[in-house]
Amino acid sequence: MRSLAQIFVALVVAVAVVACAEPQAKVEYASQSVEFADSLLSVGVTDTLHFGRMRSGEIAVKTIAVKNSTSEPLVILRHETTCHCATITYTKQPIMPGGESQIRIEFDSRGAYGWQMKLANFYIAGAERPLRLFIEAEIE
Repeated sequence: MRSLAQIFVALVVAVAVVACAEPQAKVEYASQSVEFADSLLSVGVTDTLHFGRMRSGEIAVKTIAVKNSTSEPLVILRHETTCHCATITYTKQPIMPGGESQIRIEFDSRGAYGWQMKLANFYIAGAERPLRLFIEAEIE
């Protein structure tokens, strides 16, 4: 019978092997677009990013094209997410009227199983409501 110390050492070694393992390749998905018009700044915009079926441990990447159809420059001030599984990058530069910018979302499924629905809120200068992006995936 193994001693408690042997079991502990085996567990520490297993955790170290998993932690040092090569990360999964990132899977790039087709981009989506969101368009802001003057009328939408007061009511907000909501969309869902469907990542479909994934294996636990995969990292999925989706790019959102944000088009400014308003009469004023758009500036994303900040964002909030409901998990640490989403890494979000975007420019802090204003999106001029008629212009477009990109939001890149990386969804890391490590440790997650089953149907997942996460939320990312983007706060836009001058908008009454945030841009709400739901991140949805089925993880096997």
